[in-house]
Amino acid sequence: MGKLEEVKNGDLYYYGYNLHEIAKKFGTPLKVTFLDLIKDRVLNLKEAFDLAIKELGYEGKFMYLNANKANYGAEEIETAFVYADGIETSSYYDLILSHKMFERHPNFKSIKPIVSNGFKPKDYLDKIIEVHNEGYHIIDVIDSMDEYEYLKSKNVDLEIGLRIHLKSLYLEGEDDPVANDRFGLTRDEFLKIIDDLANTKMKLSIIHFHQRGFDYEKDKFEKNFAKTFEDYYVYAQKKYITVEYFDMGGGTPLPFDKEFDYKSWAKYVVGLLKKMSNKFGVKEPTLISENGKYTQKDATVNLYHVVGVKDTDAYPWYIVDGSPLIAMPETYALGEVIIVKPVNALDKDKIKGRLAGLTCDCDDIYYDKKTGYFEFPNSKEIYIGLLGTGSYQNSMNGKGGIHHCLLPEERDVIVYKDENGNVVQKVRHELQSMEDIYRLMKLK
Repeated sequence: MGKLEEVKNGDLYYYGYNLHEIAKKFGTPLKVTFLDLIKDRVLNLKEAFDLAIKELGYEGKFMYLNANKANYGAEEIETAFVYADGIETSSYYDLILSHKMFERHPNFKSIKPIVSNGFKPKDYLDKIIEVHNEGYHIIDVIDSMDEYEYLKSKNVDLEIGLRIHLKSLYLEGEDDPVANDRFGLTRDEFLKIIDDLANTKMKLSIIHFHQRGFDYEKDKFEKNFAKTFEDYYVYAQKKYITVEYFDMGGGTPLPFDKEFDYKSWAKYVVGLLKKMSNKFGVKEPTLISENGKYTQKDATVNLYHVVGVKDTDAYPWYIVDGSPLIAMPETYALGEVIIVKPVNALDKDKIKGRLAGLTCDCDDIYYDKKTGYFEFPNSKEIYIGLLGTGSYQNSMNGKGGIHHCLLPEERDVIVYKDENGNVVQKVRHELQSMEDIYRLMKLK
């Protein structure tokens, strides 16, 4: 795919596109999504694992499932869906959306599976059964005993998986890898289901644990990965020959600060699986990854124009015609890393400063937590890019809604190449108007 960022003639190019020119063409505040980057991310990860599988003579396969929840933009989901091996859903409504996506692409019905995750109320489970009865390849990853008992009562011949409670991988006194993890089955629940499954029509095929890519640490990843495989996959696979998938959830690292070597990482992961499979005498499983953040995050950038500078503190505040607080709620809620860079005048001298938004909120600010500042060019006209806002921001900030201080939602543009290789830059939504806001407020 090449380098994601590059500076030419003082302007920042992102995925080969001049962000300064795009900002001037469409005006700010602006959100830009590069659909082909989503496609590239999916294909590159699949290629990395396919290469590792071939080099190591691994007998299993690799499957990438798009996690819809990472970005509910229609074009973003559809792009990922077309190139992914299947879909991962997280709610009743998510499954309805996935069903709609298959209706738009009926040729995929018998090819791509739907793997349903999350806590499942009755409506979600009933929808899973309905989709199964329609002939789709849907796999329900069971998260609780109540869910298992409900499916058992329905006497349905459904393909299922079992999600492992991450804390249950650790012995008492060991470091807990997740402070609060409510998902998955305890060891006792897992064993009860394994022992009882032969009394049902259900077929077990997946052992799943969720390894977050958000805070990837190699040692922690390997420990969780190995423990899940040794203590759960091996046990289940020796009991049921139908067990063939090992699902590491969102276990794909994210290249926040530099390009990550995914080919080496894929070879490392496949090597781990091969070594453990041989050690415990089980067939080498098909590996599943479902990290939507990896696919969607870097595909979107927010662009703003600096409209004022206030020199009240240790570093001047560069105030933009938008709001970091609104644009990147995942940063404020979870500490998600968003890269901030000027997109023009990069050949000028630099001034240390901090970013601030237009709202009245004291927290509507952002700066590098290590240095305490960003470096801005010494220029009268500065455009700022928030790089990597493509995952979760829309759903967390209430896309299409009313925002803090009534700041309008950014103009929304998608960029892609058509079937003839021509670049298309299309306005998906115009800058939110006061009329739009009045309508949402029911103000007549």
